[in-house]
Amino acid sequence: MNRMIPTIIRLNARALLLAVALITIAGSAFSIQAQVTVVSAASFANDKIVAPNSIASAFGTFNTQGNQVYIASSVPLPTTLGGVRVRIGNTDAGLFFVAPSQINFLIPAELADTATATITVTNANNTTSTGTFTIVRSAPGIFSARATGLGTAAAQTTFDGAVYQNTFKADGSENEISAGTKDRPNILVLYTTGIRNTPAASPNDGNGVAEAVTVRIQGVPATVLFAGPAPGLEGTDQINAIIPPELSGLGSVNIRIRANNRDSNIVTMRIGGQIPAARARDIVFGQTVNDALTVDDQVQAGTSGNTFFFDAFKFTTTTANTPIAVDLRSVAFDAAVLLYRLEGDQLSLIAADDESGSYGSSVSANNHNAMLLTVIQNPGNYAIFVTSSDFEPNGIGNYSVQLINPTMTQISYGQTVNGTITATDLQNSLGIPYDLYWFNGVQGDRQSIRMASTAFDSFLILLKNEGDPYLVSDDNGGGGSDALIDPTHGDDGSPNRSPLPRLPQTGIYVIVATPFEANKTGNYTLTLNKLAGLNGEPETLSSWDRFFRAPGREIRSVRTGTVDSGKSSVERFGTRRIVQ
Repeated sequence: MNRMIPTIIRLNARALLLAVALITIAGSAFSIQAQVTVVSAASFANDKIVAPNSIASAFGTFNTQGNQVYIASSVPLPTTLGGVRVRIGNTDAGLFFVAPSQINFLIPAELADTATATITVTNANNTTSTGTFTIVRSAPGIFSARATGLGTAAAQTTFDGAVYQNTFKADGSENEISAGTKDRPNILVLYTTGIRNTPAASPNDGNGVAEAVTVRIQGVPATVLFAGPAPGLEGTDQINAIIPPELSGLGSVNIRIRANNRDSNIVTMRIGGQIPAARARDIVFGQTVNDALTVDDQVQAGTSGNTFFFDAFKFTTTTANTPIAVDLRSVAFDAAVLLYRLEGDQLSLIAADDESGSYGSSVSANNHNAMLLTVIQNPGNYAIFVTSSDFEPNGIGNYSVQLINPTMTQISYGQTVNGTITATDLQNSLGIPYDLYWFNGVQGDRQSIRMASTAFDSFLILLKNEGDPYLVSDDNGGGGSDALIDPTHGDDGSPNRSPLPRLPQTGIYVIVATPFEANKTGNYTLTLNKLAGLNGEPETLSSWDRFFRAPGREIRSVRTGTVDSGKSSVERFGTRRIVQ
């Protein structure tokens, strides 16, 4: 199964040469113009970059004999067709197809890389037109079923190298295929151009340049078995890759290849079958698991064509209001922990975190570890997903995860408690100790939380019970070294800057009481009060305002990108397609 040479839709090699290489004018998005524009005949990328011995398309206004369309009928390819000749510099190019507005030709194999290759088209009436383009060693493009560089891949799959299934239907739409299994893999055969010259460590080892080419299906790396010229097909390359079995049931997925640090166009195929059942190992309170996310792990699908590897662990609680902490650490990827309630075979996301393990006393100290702090209200079965954050699809590498049953004291309005920070308290990955409290709040409540200590500089964080981001924090709002969270003191400790004038919902809230410095211990008092109504409504800050109005100590790094950081982790991670 190292190399598979299929026949597409019962065509022989010569017919396939024409079927793959002849891109119809109707499929082109390029306008007809006097100057010649050269693009990959597979991707139609407008960067005008092609590779030697690849198939290219030239667009412009051409004159053929009788203004007719001419198709090559033999190999080697003719250098004059329909009275038209194409030269790249001083070298003739083989012609697949010529028409009044499009020519498909083979970039001569002997050409060197250059940023300003010149194409000269000599028409049947002896007029000429020219243009320039770029030649590089490899410029990957994937042929699509509709010959536009978009939509369904012009590809096949095979389990045994003898029987093949097209990924496309006769109308160019997606044909449902199987993802196969680990024991019986299904091989995807892609037809491409522009990859055969990719620099590879072992180009003569029988698998072509496979080690230098990457195939990603819905973002998941697929093992490449072969990448190189498709025998008998001028300028056409072939890639054989194993479809990741974990993609079963995901439906329409994106395919992209990368060679020589260049990405191809994106094509699609449809993967049918059943979504695999989530495989979860047992974990108990107090246990630490050291493992790694790998490309062979289970997969969650996001909403933007991306995917995320995950490992799953299951545990059981037997009492109501069980506090837990899930401490997930990794230097290899941006860690995220998701907590699901398991009822039968249904998973319901109830909490998630990808930042709370990173809170440090300065921005430079922050990392990308996670620590989920929550109170599980109902006894039952639960599953922890170890995965990467929305900022890092398909994150892989080593990690450690610990399930903890921390001391988390219930506190009520009007109550003051005396606490002590000790060296044995729960600590995050930066060595910052946490004392934890929880209370029941009602939507619209105005609350005041004060932490006072003469042993250290107090710091308070208020979280919803579903994980990060934190609702509000305070360093010195209580004056001196005291921390205060209330409707008139907010993130930066100044009056009338509260981002949380009222509790946003009814339910459990978690208070983190900490010196927010490593190696600090000592006594403190914590008071929770419910406030009566105030005159006027204090100013409310947006989520992004909270990021930039730093408290006395910055407790989160500002991250930018396409992910909406203003949403809670549950809102963001809840959009992932859950593997059940």
